[in-house]
Amino acid sequence: MLVFLKRPAFALPALTLLLLSASQAFAAQTLPGKELWLFGGGERICSSVEPEYCETSQLQAAQAYFAARQAQTGKTYRCDKSSLQLLQQLPHWPVAGDSETRRLSILQALRGQQDQLLTSAALDTFSEQHRLSGDEYSVIEDSCEVRPQRPDGSTARMAVYWPGTYAVTQHLFQSFVTSAQQRRQLRSPQTPATQKPRLLLITASSYNPYEWVDYYQQLFSAAGADVDWLPLEPALSQQNQPWDCKAIEAGRLKHSGQLRRAERYPELAAQQQKLCADPKAMAELIERADAVFINGGDQSLTLRALTGPDGKWLALTERLLQRVRFEAVPLGGSSAGNAVQSGRPLGDIAMISGGRSAHALQFGALAHDIDAPLCRLSQSCGKVLADEQLTYRPQGGLQLFSLGIADTHFRERNREGRLLTLVQDAKAPAGFGVDEATVLRARFASDKDGNGQDAALEVLGSGAVWVIDRTAAQGSLNAPDAKLTQLKVSRLLPGDVVHWQQLSGTGTAAVKYQGQLSCGEPPATDAAKVDSEAYAPLSQPGLSVRWQLGVEGKVAACQRSDGRWHYLAQPLSLQLNRTQG
Repeated sequence: MLVFLKRPAFALPALTLLLLSASQAFAAQTLPGKELWLFGGGERICSSVEPEYCETSQLQAAQAYFAARQAQTGKTYRCDKSSLQLLQQLPHWPVAGDSETRRLSILQALRGQQDQLLTSAALDTFSEQHRLSGDEYSVIEDSCEVRPQRPDGSTARMAVYWPGTYAVTQHLFQSFVTSAQQRRQLRSPQTPATQKPRLLLITASSYNPYEWVDYYQQLFSAAGADVDWLPLEPALSQQNQPWDCKAIEAGRLKHSGQLRRAERYPELAAQQQKLCADPKAMAELIERADAVFINGGDQSLTLRALTGPDGKWLALTERLLQRVRFEAVPLGGSSAGNAVQSGRPLGDIAMISGGRSAHALQFGALAHDIDAPLCRLSQSCGKVLADEQLTYRPQGGLQLFSLGIADTHFRERNREGRLLTLVQDAKAPAGFGVDEATVLRARFASDKDGNGQDAALEVLGSGAVWVIDRTAAQGSLNAPDAKLTQLKVSRLLPGDVVHWQQLSGTGTAAVKYQGQLSCGEPPATDAAKVDSEAYAPLSQPGLSVRWQLGVEGKVAACQRSDGRWHYLAQPLSLQLNRTQG
């Protein structure tokens, strides 16, 4: 049973009214429940490496700021004798087939440009000329990258120019920091309210965990926080304990496919070594955190960084998760840092790990452990899959976002099909797709086990959040001619608020959710006009797809000035036809 009321102003049960308002929801609790910030990725932040994201009116000031700080503005490369020798000595060349012949061919071409200073554009041209794979490009980039230096010999770093960052983006990060400060005061009322909250930054989603540390430290400092970096990565955590700190650099080749990172980022490498050698100091970073943020990249890397070689959580991770679940420490994550939050301790909500919509609709989802980056270097690759294959981890990720499966970069990458497929194949109650430059803020009621089935959901930013509820769905996607009906779908925009509640004691997985669109009462609208791009028929060899939104051609929806539609709990069905073509 799915109950939906459009107007919370009507006579609702007292519990619903209590939970619908964030300020009232947790008033009776000593501490509020967990709070998660699911950033969709693609946040437009003005920086020295992405000046195209600066506001036009601020670009000149931004460039002057970057120059004054001698900031890194890009990458340069020089393939000298040492770097070429490193490539020659790799245990394997990262391609299938006759890898040694391929290695000799590439090395010969690189020797033709030995000791020449190359820009990123020049390396791209070389890559096109020699048809480098992504893995080949990566090892050449790492081995030949030049460390940018300031005149004093220190490493030039990325710089973030906060005044040049769009106001809507500033608001997202400032709101996250403000929430951390407010929750800190509930947890520690004796702390001066003017004291900045401490944010714990995890950059383990990146193949190169050093690359974006400076960027995020400056971003969150500008947003009002003091920032600590937790330097976990697979090359460290996948060791047996006690950790051998000197083995981190060599371990990166196996676990992340990375070369010469300590040489490229000596200051951050030294900081990591210091914390590695002092486990108590690393644990203290978690204890004093008022918020946690995980960057984008690859959610499978994040999990490997937070687990040991036995696949179990590190003690550090267990404490971090405990603080998020029960001690009012908000956790945010962008892109991979969003997706990794999916799951609950019951282990019945999956984490998405890759795939594209058209392939997902045609071939379905596959439970699969993602290989380590550049796994051909260590000959550790598993089953070869198509790049487009939809893959997932059945037991979920951090098991914090306990309402359903989270997905990112959503409308920008047409991910409705892949999320619906995964929700159906993995039998999750729901899926939540977050657009770029957008946040789904989920504030949970307190509970005893962290499973969290009561939550106030709020959308911030400039995009939308797509919610698919399959708790009452009928049909299957497994047959050649498949039909799925009685889905409920919502697309929420900034200003929209929904209360999501699991109905207990009904013998079903039914969900009750109530909310209000910021545009008020949605009119009955021709369904063909609503999200026509998202629900456009798809026809390609082997697959045809037809969506049906609404009832009898009508849907209760309203449109924002930028063309985006929002609607709540509207009927959706899907018809698939698969052939051998």
